[in-house]
Amino acid sequence: MIHFDKTQCKQHRIVFSNQKGGVGKTTLTRELGLYLASKEKQVLVIDMDPQANLTRSLTDSEAPGTHEALSGHLYEIIEVQSCLSILCGDIKMATLEKSLIAEIDAYTRMKELFEDDVFNSFEYILIDSPPSLGVLTVNALTAAEHLIIPMNPSLYSMQGTNDLTATVRKVRKSLNPDLKLLGVIINAFDSIPVITRQIKDEIRSSFGDRVFSSVLSKSIKIEEAIASRDGLVSLQNAKVKDEIILLGEELIQRLNSEPTSTRAFMPSGVEA
Repeated sequence: MIHFDKTQCKQHRIVFSNQKGGVGKTTLTRELGLYLASKEKQVLVIDMDPQANLTRSLTDSEAPGTHEALSGHLYEIIEVQSCLSILCGDIKMATLEKSLIAEIDAYTRMKELFEDDVFNSFEYILIDSPPSLGVLTVNALTAAEHLIIPMNPSLYSMQGTNDLTATVRKVRKSLNPDLKLLGVIINAFDSIPVITRQIKDEIRSSFGDRVFSSVLSKSIKIEEAIASRDGLVSLQNAKVKDEIILLGEELIQRLNSEPTSTRAFMPSGVEA
């Protein structure tokens, strides 16, 4: 168990969400968390996916985590390394999704959880959501201040965007009017095939300046870093290291220059 300073600090809560699987939600949550921690920012990553890939990529701990926290039971925040902690996920999250449906506070459990003093000392809370638009994802959207949409430049990458947009609009209307789109990050980019460059251009055309300037390329070094529980930021002479640094710096810059409240949540061409 680690000691937490209960002093309130400026906090950014960011959810990574896209109902399509395999688009990089876990990778970006992990690597941006590790990057921010390397900058000596106090970071908490939260694993809300029943697959628990984020948890397994960072720790062997089986401490009570997200499932217990959202169920109203005792939970433990695990320190992974200096400045980086995790609220672990596990397969029990799948049963939690089903049991919460009948509860009157089904969609606000995480928002209420963040009222606990233990969360006050974190400057960044990054939430890895499951590949669905169910109760767990809505909980994350309700508790977050910012949304990042990871996307792969592959065929049908834009498919389902309207479903996500419609869900987010409902969350903003009924549960969390302050939720903002921080941006879209293109993940697993391969510059060689013409088709991936075309799809990248299509994503940029649809989302405009909401798309982060940098991308995260497809690379075996990402899998190797996960296997060794290192961050890309710790690699030597690697393109993906430079890219995650650029993405991290742009994330900080976007948070420090938030769009005005009059700006549309989504570009008009992507509205559901």
